[in-house]
Amino acid sequence: MRKIIFNEDKCFIDSSVNFGIGVFETIYFLESKPIFLNYHLGRLKNGLKVLNFKDLEEEEILEVINKIYLKNHALKILVTEKNIIISTRENNYDEETFKKGFKLDFSEVLRNSTSYLTYIKSTNYAINILEKIRAKSLELDDFIFLNEKGFVTETTVSNIFCIKDSKIYTPKISDGLLDGTVREFLIKNYNIIEKSITKEELLEMDEVFLTNSLMGIMKVKKISDKEFKSVATSKIKEFYNSSITLSGGDLNYDR
Repeated sequence: MRKIIFNEDKCFIDSSVNFGIGVFETIYFLESKPIFLNYHLGRLKNGLKVLNFKDLEEEEILEVINKIYLKNHALKILVTEKNIIISTRENNYDEETFKKGFKLDFSEVLRNSTSYLTYIKSTNYAINILEKIRAKSLELDDFIFLNEKGFVTETTVSNIFCIKDSKIYTPKISDGLLDGTVREFLIKNYNIIEKSITKEELLEMDEVFLTNSLMGIMKVKKISDKEFKSVATSKIKEFYNSSITLSGGDLNYDR
């Protein structure tokens, strides 16, 4: 049963509750270390600027984070016009998930490359969640969004990389996608070619993998009826895992 709230002072009911205007970040804690914390906080600040909200209360948030002990869990920071909501949950991605690999297909919904909400971690996230649920109902792990021009952008929750003849490609940001933490890490550590990629080009690749802060690197086993290898993907995953274990995921938001 839903809880009925009559809130006279409007302290919680704001533009995020009424219209979905807000930003959030999901941060992975490896052992007890928050991975890519600086990048996540920087992206939050940028999102708040886009929404014309006041600046982030970074010191207060860091005080809370420093008091929390998490091991292999996710911490979510949701910032709205009047509220900051911090919550935690388990990370359900594991080695068994990677070994199995993801099965994907293409969404019928198009990503809008002209919308500035596409480029921030917006709480206006309903279409992503609904499409993720629809993918699961079809026994898929996720859907891939194309943009209005027919170019590959991202899945409902992750960035896309692909490999052909030992070259690594990823869709360029301006095609309509969020610049993810792991995406930025790989671009800084590998020779990644950012370009517009068509559906047909993606299906001709040798390997495809996904990235986000919780799954890290996730191999794609199949898109539609096309199956993919994962030789180079496995090596990239090993490098990524060892790097964040040693460094704690130092990465600054500089875009």
